[in-house]
Amino acid sequence: MEKIPTKCSLSCSGNKNRVILRGKISHQPVSGTDFRKEAGRVNARQFYTPDYFAPSSGGRIFPAPRSLHEADGLLRLPNGSRLAFNAYGDPEGFPLLYFHDTGSSRLEASLLHQGALRCGYRLIAFDRPGVGRSDYFVCKSPRSFCENLLSVLAELGIDRFGIVAKGGGGIYALHLCRMSPERVVAQVNLAGIPARALASPSGACALLAGVIPLAVDRLLRLKQFFSPDEPGAVLDKLREELSFSDKKVLARPEIADVLEADQAESVRAGYRGMAQDLAISFRKLEVPLEEIAVPTEIWHGCADRLTLRSDCEYLAARLPRARLHRVSQRGHFFFIHHMDQILGSLRRNSRESEMLLN
Repeated sequence: MEKIPTKCSLSCSGNKNRVILRGKISHQPVSGTDFRKEAGRVNARQFYTPDYFAPSSGGRIFPAPRSLHEADGLLRLPNGSRLAFNAYGDPEGFPLLYFHDTGSSRLEASLLHQGALRCGYRLIAFDRPGVGRSDYFVCKSPRSFCENLLSVLAELGIDRFGIVAKGGGGIYALHLCRMSPERVVAQVNLAGIPARALASPSGACALLAGVIPLAVDRLLRLKQFFSPDEPGAVLDKLREELSFSDKKVLARPEIADVLEADQAESVRAGYRGMAQDLAISFRKLEVPLEEIAVPTEIWHGCADRLTLRSDCEYLAARLPRARLHRVSQRGHFFFIHHMDQILGSLRRNSRESEMLLN
């Protein structure tokens, strides 16, 4: 069984029952027995080492060699709709599928372009239905989208692959891992998944999931008609909720340009796609976390004001092959500074994945 190829060298401890703090990164494996339900915390011993993982990219973002709004291609799905994608990183590298956050688009993955290039990965990001340049079609569950995605991967020459998912995109990634574990080598989760997807189902949630697409679509249309927002204005509002660390990241023009382009691209065809994507995030996961055996690396910025630490801990504690990494003094955009370490964490789990697949 092949290993995930990578050009990154990454130091790590061989004892997976240790919590290691390397400078500003804490690597924490957890299991279901470690989780305290009443406190929402993970029990674990802590070990410290003076080793320091300096940000290998220096936190610098270099744009991918294309016009930011262009799509690399459109894949024709069995239902006749088109699915837009962009490929970043090394064209000859091992494929990683990227699932963007709710409210974003495939352009979000361009922030990881240089990291993927250095590590020897081909990072392929898809717009979900109605988002960006993908055609809108009714998609009522993550499973439905993943079935469509699996049906066209052969056109890209992809058999086995890894996964990188951010925020709400993690919901789709988890379903794909459960649906096709023999093809997914390992996955990286950035900032957990929305807590509402982990909550117990209720009548209210079911009702919301049914009315949200139409309601959000209408509300956003009205808002834009009476008070249109430029992408830059959206980022200004976002800054008000961010930590000091994240505000420094957004102050850099090359990053703000990507985020503004991503925001505009997500609603280029209207709001139906975003509304549908948001509605799906209100549904409880259709698969038990305990049945997802794909090795998973979960990363979280300790200064993240948009994602709760307890949500990441809950997710890590329920997944059988999970490892939780906390990045101190970094917020929601922690991955800007630690791209190589994040992508390199896939390498650590490749051996475990091979054992599962054999």
